[in-house]
This record gives sequence, C-alpha cells and structure tokens, in this order.
Amino acid sequence: MRDALDLVTRDVISAGTNIQYASTAATRGGASGVGSGMNLSIVELRKAKRTLKLNNARPIPSEGNKYVVITHPQSMYDLEGDSTIQNIWQYAGERGDNNQLFDVTFKDLPFGFRLYETTNARVFSAAGLSSANVYATLVLGEEFYGTVKLDALPSKIIVKPRGTSGVYDPLDQVGSIGWKAAHTAVILNQALGLRIEHATSGG
Repeated sequence: MRDALDLVTRDVISAGTNIQYASTAATRGGASGVGSGMNLSIVELRKAKRTLKLNNARPIPSEGNKYVVITHPQSMYDLEGDSTIQNIWQYAGERGDNNQLFDVTFKDLPFGFRLYETTNARVFSAAGLSSANVYATLVLGEEFYGTVKLDALPSKIIVKPRGTSGVYDPLDQVGSIGWKAAHTAVILNQALGLRIEHATSGG
C-alpha cells in the first residue's frame, strides 16, 4: 500500500514540464539524447538550483531551508563518486566519524541540497541514446506540489477470514486481504520544481 500510494505521487510530480537534460543532451532520446557518461553530478544539481532560483523557487523550510532532491540508488552511486562532493567533505567537513563520508547514505549535499533515495524514482527504460536507461532525478522547491488526504476514506487494510463467505465458501477454504485509500497529488506550480534526466554508470 505504501509503495502504491508513493507511486501515485511519483507519477504526477515526475511528469512536470520543467526538464533539464544532463551534459550535452538536448532530448531524452534520439541523436541528441541522454547517453553513456551523462550522469548525475553536483554540477547538474547546481544548474537545477540556478534554474529554480531564477524562477523564484524558495528552498523548503521543513527540510532545513534546502532544495529537496529525490533520486535513484543508481544515481546515488554516481554522487558518492563525485570528486567535488568528496573533496568538500574531506577538506571542509567536520573531522571524525560525523563526517558524511562515513555514513551509509548521506542526506545533505553541499550547496544546499537535501537528498532522498528511493527505488521508486522514475526510470525511462531504454529511452535514451543507444537504448540507454534514462533516470529522472527531481529537484524540488517550496510549494511545487501538494497531496490530498481525504479523511472520509482513510487508508484501510481489510481482512476477510476463512469461513466468512457463506455458501460461496462451504468448506471454509477462502479468505482475502486487501486495502483501499483515497489519495491524489497535483503539481501546484511547474516553475518551482525540475526534473533532471540523466544516465548512470550502472546502466
């Protein structure tokens, strides 16, 4: 249920019209599409932040006044290998075990980004140059999107034990479990969020 509701929101916010293609790409696919080596980096994130700031998108107060980045584990792997991020943490970060270089997953990136990693991040399979997989990383400012939770139909797991179906289950062999919920999402302002389309070194 959690994944299904997350995917409902994912599909809405990853369909925004504000798109940045990594490196020299000008489209998702075709001759000028996203291809090998056009990976996510701090440079791409800084470009996205510049675009959002030019659109007067504010960072999100509840996230430490940072711009939120939602990305895939394959993209995370490339960020972990970004020499700019490594050097900042190594030479300007706090010494000792609290340095994010020692974290299993880091959360706050240099230059004002807060990172969230999920396998539910959008992937356009074989849609790039030479059938490369194209990954969608979202960079979000305040009030880019909203969700609606309808109290009239809260999330609910429904269990029907064996033996409750009457004549339709004369030998008490059938039970069922399911869930239902009312949930939707909407983009409030296209200019306040951005989708970076890029490749990864993991394919």
